[in-house]
Amino acid sequence: NYPFSVLMTDIDYFKTYNDRYGHLVGDAILKEVCASIKENVRQIDIVGRYGGEEFCVILAETDKEQALQAAQRIRQAIESKLIRVYDEYLKVTVSIGLSMFPKHAKDIEKLIDYADRALYQAKEEGRNRVCVYDK
Repeated sequence: NYPFSVLMTDIDYFKTYNDRYGHLVGDAILKEVCASIKENVRQIDIVGRYGGEEFCVILAETDKEQALQAAQRIRQAIESKLIRVYDEYLKVTVSIGLSMFPKHAKDIEKLIDYADRALYQAKEEGRNRVCVYDK
């Protein structure tokens, strides 16, 4: 009975980091990005790894404006972070797609799909940005 939002978050150019620095560095980047996401959401929100370098975030009881603020806070925190891995200092960015219950859909599979579509829109528009699903 309460609104919530779904964020699909993907590390920009992650394959390049894995190819250039190796999978151990890639794993360290994943851990740092996850930590940044967790630091920028509330305890009632849910963060999980969704795929290779994707994270899904469920923002409880959030409307569009609150979800956009949270997504931008996550994006900016990651963008401003200097990740130290072994002897490397790396900067990464993320793209984020957003969908909302019940506005966009009432079923979780569709909400995830719509957030994923918005994520790909963010990638197509140049990465390091947040896009909202638009029916």
